[in-house]
Amino acid sequence: MGNLGRPEDDMPWWLVQKVAADFRDNEIRARWLHEMGEPLLYPRLAEAIDLFPGVGVSTNVMMLDKGYGKELLATSLERIRLCVDTVDSEVYPEIRRGGSFDEVVANIRTFLELSKDRNIRVEVQKMVSLKTADETIRDFEDFFELDRFPQAAVIEKTCEGLDTTDATDLHEQYYGCFQGYPFRWFVVLSDGRVTHCCYDYDGSQAIGDMKTQTVREILASDRIPQLMEAFKARDFETLPRCGECYKNTSGKAAVVDQLIRIGHKLDRVLPVKQVARKIINR
Repeated sequence: MGNLGRPEDDMPWWLVQKVAADFRDNEIRARWLHEMGEPLLYPRLAEAIDLFPGVGVSTNVMMLDKGYGKELLATSLERIRLCVDTVDSEVYPEIRRGGSFDEVVANIRTFLELSKDRNIRVEVQKMVSLKTADETIRDFEDFFELDRFPQAAVIEKTCEGLDTTDATDLHEQYYGCFQGYPFRWFVVLSDGRVTHCCYDYDGSQAIGDMKTQTVREILASDRIPQLMEAFKARDFETLPRCGECYKNTSGKAAVVDQLIRIGHKLDRVLPVKQVARKIINR
C-alpha cells in the first residue's frame, strides 16, 4: 500500500495504448501522464510519453538521475515539472516525506544542464504553504541559477491537503472545489476507471471505465448528469469526495466559490492566480 492507502499498481500497457488511441481519434490532448503517485516509477514511461503528444510529466525528482534524464529528453516530452517545493532543507522533509533534499537538488541541477537548448519547458515547483510563506520566486531562481537556463521557470502550486480539509501545519482549513467547479477533469485511473475529480484517488465518484468504454460512451452516459444533480442537491452520500471538500462550510462559501470560478476564467488572460494564492491558501 502507498502513503495514500491505495494498492500500488501500474496501468497495463494494452490499456495505455487503448486510451491513447481513443484520445487521438477524438483529438483529445492529455495534460498529465499521472494523477497521483510518481510517474518515473512506470517502467514504460518513455514509450507512454510518445503515445500522448504534448503531455506533461510531474515528478518528485528522486529518480531523475542523469540516465533517466537523457531517456526522457529523447522522447517527445514538451513539459516537465520538478517538484522540490522549497529551497529550505529543514522544511523539505515536512513537505516531501521520504525524499532526500540533497539528491533532489542535485538531480534538478543535472537536468537543467541536460535540457539546456532543448525544446522543453522545465518547471521548478514552489509550494505555497504555511511552512513556505516567506519563500519567494526569486529565492528559487537564485538557488538554481535559473538565469542560465532559458527553458526553465518557477511555478507556484498551492498546498491542498488531499487527506483532510481541516487545518494542518501546511494549510489552513478550506472549503470548496479546487477545480473551480466539478466535472472539469477526465482522470483515467490505473485500473481504467474514470473519475471527474483530480482528488478522487480511489475512484469513489467514477463516471466510467476505459477498459470497456470509449470516451464518447462515457461522456454520453447518464452517470455525469446524475452526479451533477447530486452535486446541486449537496448529496454527499452519493459524492463522498465532494463531501470532504465541502464539509467546512461558512456563510461566505458560495461567494468564495463564485470568485474562484471567475478567477479561473480571468487567469486565461491575466495572471491573477499568483496574486490570489498569496491572499488565500488554496
